[in-house]
Amino acid sequence: MLTQTVTELMKFKRSKMGWIVAFLVMADCFSCFLQLGAKDLTWDMFLNERYMNLWIRPALFTFITGYLFTRDIGLQSAGMLFTYPFRRSQWYFSKLATAAAIIAMLLALSFAMRVLIGLPLLSEPAGFAILSRQFMQLVLTWLIYIGLVPLSACIALWVRSTVLLAMASLGILIPGFMLAVMSSEYMNLNPWLLPYLYSHYPSNLPDMPLWDTGLFVTGTVVVLSMLVGLYVYTKKNVNYEERA
Repeated sequence: MLTQTVTELMKFKRSKMGWIVAFLVMADCFSCFLQLGAKDLTWDMFLNERYMNLWIRPALFTFITGYLFTRDIGLQSAGMLFTYPFRRSQWYFSKLATAAAIIAMLLALSFAMRVLIGLPLLSEPAGFAILSRQFMQLVLTWLIYIGLVPLSACIALWVRSTVLLAMASLGILIPGFMLAVMSSEYMNLNPWLLPYLYSHYPSNLPDMPLWDTGLFVTGTVVVLSMLVGLYVYTKKNVNYEERA
């Protein structure tokens, strides 16, 4: 599966998505300088990107993951992939692995960029304990986002269009607001809000019973979406290219 994953990464690198990602990285860098204007800014506050996890990353990572599938549909290249001596399930999981790798690179780049910007500009010394704690939170946040990758792939296989995928990626922010209006305790039921809620750790982490419910709902959605996506990609999508 490593060969397929490397192939998917090279295809992503040559696509227009690379320019979009570069623009968003520059925007994140600009937001770092804006954040430096806050009073009494600490490293924990500076490295805790809770609003990126609320507004930007869920939609961006959903679109990036789905794009790996809708690109093949739009270019009608899926049929060519299936001619290689690999099982379709290998291509499916290689795309999920590619999305996880891209998300990891973006999170690591954002973290490194903030550290480099903060070192000369923050008054608080950058202790190893602070940076290591924030790095571990970053890793756990990445694991949560990985759990959402199959759900994003399932959405892409359903809409089968990059334009519709972009609309769906923006639309995933709506359920969070609806649940928050009903009651804040229901926010945990939205899988895409878990990274944001976790970024409040440990000060505003929800009560454990509510948190456990959110993790159970997310885990169930992840497993079901992975099975449905695998079925659509490998079984139902026999005429994948012709119906694109």
